[in-house]
Amino acid sequence: MRSRYVLAVAGVAVAALTGLATPASAATTPATTTLGPAATVIGIEFVDANFQGATYTVTGGTCTATTSDVDFYINSMPGGWNDVISSFRSYANCYTKLYEDNNRTGATYGFVGDSSYVGNAMNDRASSIEWS
Repeated sequence: MRSRYVLAVAGVAVAALTGLATPASAATTPATTTLGPAATVIGIEFVDANFQGATYTVTGGTCTATTSDVDFYINSMPGGWNDVISSFRSYANCYTKLYEDNNRTGATYGFVGDSSYVGNAMNDRASSIEWS
């Protein structure tokens, strides 16, 4: 599996995150993470179903528009964003896959372009994400 960019939560890229103490504070202060060199939005994660509530925006480059490889991933959600995602949108030719556990393990949901509700099995359970 080919991967172009990685965000390790313990890494320097976490310094780009702001206002992530809790999902409630994220509602007033949008959260963002940049993966890779470009500032193209690849995904927006939402705390509530139907693309509502606090948002977590991830930027990177453009995905390859195939799910046979992984273009971007987050192995561990930043503070305030573990186990809170209920819906998401994907951009820049990307498809999103949620994982129940850190390091992209456990139960999964996706690859999906947009999801107004991730379903009862994955709701408020995502701990890591891939974009392909």
